[in-house]
Amino acid sequence: MILIKLFFKLLALPVVIIVTLIQWVGIFVTGFSAVLFNLAAGAFFMIALACLVTGVATGKEALQIFILSFAIFIIPHIAEWFIVRIAELNYLLRDFIKS
Repeated sequence: MILIKLFFKLLALPVVIIVTLIQWVGIFVTGFSAVLFNLAAGAFFMIALACLVTGVATGKEALQIFILSFAIFIIPHIAEWFIVRIAELNYLLRDFIKS
């Protein structure tokens, strides 16, 4: 039984390394893209607000742009949720190896 557990721990070690690298790359990409997506979402929000106030766009058209702005804003948060799940997997694998 001990040999089987040791075998699975040795198999889990490269998986931990790969998951850790995926986590690091995901954190970098998410952090960088969050800045770009927030700038784009802010620009769309301001454009929709300006169009609504000046009367260039109707309420329905401005609402569509507001929804687009929110959709762009939420994308990095969804990616961050995935990164947290990858980190949880990483910690579970590390706990398995330490046990």
